[in-house]
Amino acid sequence: MPAVCEHEFQQEDPNNKGYSMTEYDIYARLGLTLRKNLKFNEYELAKISTGIAQFGFKTLQEAVAKANELEGTANTWVECKHRMVIKNVQ
Repeated sequence: MPAVCEHEFQQEDPNNKGYSMTEYDIYARLGLTLRKNLKFNEYELAKISTGIAQFGFKTLQEAVAKANELEGTANTWVECKHRMVIKNVQ
């Protein structure tokens, strides 16, 4: 996984109500995906094959740290490029 941002997990999946549209799969051999449970406002690492959450986290940083631990590498990080632009009005 590359850089991820919490803003990417805000939109609900119409086919899987209560969960984010965005999911990031971690190493295929682990069979896990990172998603957000919108009902409980937490990030999850869930089994791809069943959709059952294996781990839950209050922050994206915690979820990414666990994903990196499971993968045995630090190839994912939290970085938001979502910025609010403030215009100077005169």
